[in-house]
Amino acid sequence: MRFKLAALPLMLLAAAATAEEYNSITTVGYSNLDFDNIDGNQLSAETTYYFDGKESLGPLREFEYINKASNISAAYLHYDVGSFDLDNFAVAGEYFAGNGLVFGANLTEVDDDNVNTVSLGYLFTPNFLLKLSHTDRDSDEETYIEARYNHQLSGSDYIGFDFAADDDFDVRIFTSKYFASLGNDQYLTADFAYASFDEGDDYWQIGADYYFTRNTAFGVTVDENEDYKVGFSHFFSRNVAVEAAYSTILSNAAWDIRSFGHEAFAVAANADVEVDKFELGLTVQL
Repeated sequence: MRFKLAALPLMLLAAAATAEEYNSITTVGYSNLDFDNIDGNQLSAETTYYFDGKESLGPLREFEYINKASNISAAYLHYDVGSFDLDNFAVAGEYFAGNGLVFGANLTEVDDDNVNTVSLGYLFTPNFLLKLSHTDRDSDEETYIEARYNHQLSGSDYIGFDFAADDDFDVRIFTSKYFASLGNDQYLTADFAYASFDEGDDYWQIGADYYFTRNTAFGVTVDENEDYKVGFSHFFSRNVAVEAAYSTILSNAAWDIRSFGHEAFAVAANADVEVDKFELGLTVQL
């Protein structure tokens, strides 16, 4: 027993040495979009500042499943596709009060169309968050309820679950993520998403990332449309990473705008559109 107690501080020190703490994450990216007969380009920049530091789980780009740090974000996206030239501006923030209440807001402008969301949540435990959000568009409005649960496994390993539905229960979205350390500074994540719509076809997507080291990862994603995405990311230091990815997309909208995880379709199409997408990105974590 004396030996085990003496070794414990060394074990804790080794575990702490694998984690890095950050207060801000900034990404900039360029994408080339190849539609059936039209080429397009996308430029993006997004930054998030966390008022409390966030610790990585080993891989430098992996963090806890349920964020509990108050934050503020800003983003800009530009789409240039054929004769269309669209800009997307957004600001967002979350505040985690000491009594467990969580307040959030997301203000997005897409080609003069405003998509604004406010949310109120409660962190019942560090592993369970319940949130109610209301989105107001220029054309309509929606209310969603979301439950997010993290089941902690050994060490930093976890399996997380997220379920969201609108107030009429016409739309139901379930996602899950698994994170595991494989030893020898190697890690694995697996993702699953399933969306069910009363007035449309259901949709599923699965993906996985394999970390050769905490700095380098290769990922693959596939979905029910037989679309796929392959990607690679590498941190040259604890602060700077590059990413590259290629994907195919079968979309019933000419393109979509994403802002901090929220999706707003900008232009509807009369038929499915095939898109090949090549992405390059730079990430700075400080």
